[in-house]
Amino acid sequence: MASNRKVSSSLKVGILTITALIILIFTVLWIKGRSLSTGERIEVVFHDVNGIRAGSGVQMMGLRIGQIEEIIPVIDGKDSHVKIKFVITENDVKIPKASTISIQQSGLIGEQFLEVMPPKVNYIYVETDKSYTNLKDEQDIYMTLSDKKERIGKVDHAVVIPTNSAPLEYRTKFKTQNTLKIGYIIDMPGLILDNENLTAEIVNSELNFKLKNGDKLELPSVNSPYTVIEPMRISDFLELQYRAAHSLASMNDRVMEILSDELVEDIRESVNNVNELTKKATTTIDKANALLDSSKDEIAVILKQTDILTKKLAVLSDNLNDVVGDKEAKKSLYSTIKSVGRLADNVNKVMENPETAEMIDDLAEISRNLADISCYVNEFAGDEQLKTNLKETIQGMNNAIKEVNENLKNANKMSKDEELSVNNAVADAVVTTRNLRKFSEKLNKRFLLFRLMF
Repeated sequence: MASNRKVSSSLKVGILTITALIILIFTVLWIKGRSLSTGERIEVVFHDVNGIRAGSGVQMMGLRIGQIEEIIPVIDGKDSHVKIKFVITENDVKIPKASTISIQQSGLIGEQFLEVMPPKVNYIYVETDKSYTNLKDEQDIYMTLSDKKERIGKVDHAVVIPTNSAPLEYRTKFKTQNTLKIGYIIDMPGLILDNENLTAEIVNSELNFKLKNGDKLELPSVNSPYTVIEPMRISDFLELQYRAAHSLASMNDRVMEILSDELVEDIRESVNNVNELTKKATTTIDKANALLDSSKDEIAVILKQTDILTKKLAVLSDNLNDVVGDKEAKKSLYSTIKSVGRLADNVNKVMENPETAEMIDDLAEISRNLADISCYVNEFAGDEQLKTNLKETIQGMNNAIKEVNENLKNANKMSKDEELSVNNAVADAVVTTRNLRKFSEKLNKRFLLFRLMF
């Protein structure tokens, strides 16, 4: 009986001792930030951990998935850094490639933790004339880094949308009706791009990114599959705020220097003048509208008369086209021109004879009269009978000029009587063309009066 009591007491002491040891071990591991989990262990490098300690949590999208096990400082001059080792304690959780890892803090005085953010989909908009796109999902995206084209990510999806459905900044900038909306994912570790400074171009169905400001980026030199974002200390943040406030104060001082009392008064006066001008312009527009309303009938009459005049001009144009298109009339006119040319050539041969001066003047007047007659033909071309008569007259004049040409060829051989006969013929031709020209003028005036009456 006593033996059983001794065994029972020893067993209790042993159990308590083992329990105490287990609690002690877990406590030490917790203090050291270590875990007995068999999950994935990851090591990342920071240049500044901003006071985070072992045992701090690891979160992904706000959910705790592990904890920091160890923080190891590495002192190596300018290459000094800090290694952070953490473990994933949640089952079936795997950190994607190119995920961003940063040190965050819950509030201004809250505890710090390690934040893991998987690559997210960003959007970029490209101006396009097409209603479709050849870009495919999972298609590679390229960018020039260190003067070499590198793959930086992939297309999540691409779709063509109306430009008026795009964000406001693109609606005012793009001139095409369609816009290409590209959802993309950057999966190159260490590469951080500002989406606002990013533009894209498509060459032979290949998507290339580049910076709007024309800067060139270097290829990230990292030994980790993740993108590490260094923390910003509160002192650095306050320093940036101080610089921004100082710049704002300097700008305010300069603005106040520019905006003197005189300038402010001039601006105020200009605004008042613009308001007064706007009122006067409104009054003028109202009066103009009233005048237009009261003059609608007169305007309608003017428009009607303008329409009638336009139709008459069209008829006149058709008549002129008929004359130009009449092959016989053109042929007669061309023949007259050629005859006058030949006449001029023959006259040149007898230019040395002083007695031919008067005859040359008469021939010149004949040419001018023929030209005027040709113009009158075009003006009253609507009368077919009159055109026929004029054609016959012009043809007769052609024949007369031809005879004069033939006579002029033998001018040097002519006797005095023959020369006198030629001069008389030319004088008769002058009289004939003068009378015909006067008749054409009168007939043209009557024809125009007749056209205006009807």
